Amino acid sequence: MKYHYLFDNNIYRPLMNSKNGEFLQNFKKSIKKNNIITNIPLHNIAYSVTPFSIIEALGVSIPYPENLISNKKLKIETYKEDFISLSRKAEIHFKNLEILKIENLLNNAKEQSKYTDDKSKELEKKLIINPLNSEGFYNYLLKGLVFDFLCKYQFPLEIQKRVFSEYLIPTFFLNDREISRFSKFRIIKRLWDNSYYELEKSRDNKKIIRELNQSMKLKRNKDFLDCEIIHFSSIGDLVNKEHNPVISFTLDKKETVVNRLIVYKSMVNLFLNKLLTTEQYEENEHIIKNWKQGMIVFCDNKGNFTKSIDVSNINTIY
Repeated sequence: MKYHYLFDNNIYRPLMNSKNGEFLQNFKKSIKKNNIITNIPLHNIAYSVTPFSIIEALGVSIPYPENLISNKKLKIETYKEDFISLSRKAEIHFKNLEILKIENLLNNAKEQSKYTDDKSKELEKKLIINPLNSEGFYNYLLKGLVFDFLCKYQFPLEIQKRVFSEYLIPTFFLNDREISRFSKFRIIKRLWDNSYYELEKSRDNKKIIRELNQSMKLKRNKDFLDCEIIHFSSIGDLVNKEHNPVISFTLDKKETVVNRLIVYKSMVNLFLNKLLTTEQYEENEHIIKNWKQGMIVFCDNKGNFTKSIDVSNINTIY
């Protein structure tokens, strides 16, 4: 079994260009001191590289499409056709963006590499240059953007329920290398947003529910890696139809990350236990049991590990 490293962008940037490589040196020292990570053989360590980890690392801002279909034209009778139409129009939008052409992303990476410390060049090559040059990366990126767009799209409520139950939630159970690696955090966030007020009313400890809700507010609508860290650390990274545990590294506040993990795991429990029929659960049980929970490691701004959490120890509210 492989263990995958996933770097938040607030870790990746200083790993590449801190003064005299100080952050990278401290990071490596902290790995040697960590009793769990240091015992993983090097040949069992891989990197979770996703389109969004590269986009954020390159500092690329992607304009999302607007007004593709008026919500007034979305009808319950034609929601399937409308969903497919929306997906195709979003794909055309992203295909037409010059900033997403591989040659432009490579030029961006080349320019950024001028500021990368020599000791970090090899890691930069693994995380950025090689994936950008790999066959199929562009289509993978487009699919990821369309998926993210659809997860965030504000469908009318009745249509949203059907889209989620028929199209989006089932993506949790696909053993497809691409779709399985797209973060499902946006799906979970929408489920949480839709159930929050009822949950707050029904729980005695409303303060905890409010704190959880506050942590689910993203800094910005395209904050991809904050979403991916939670998803991959809770589910694992799929390689050759096997989920591998992910060790994520971040400078984010522990309280915020833990709260998001509580919500993510709780909402997954909710749809596994209440939204899926017995037949659906049994059909997907082999995939559910293959999910692997990992670790999240918190660092300071000099690259030293401060704390770590085993995601399997995070309790849920469902």
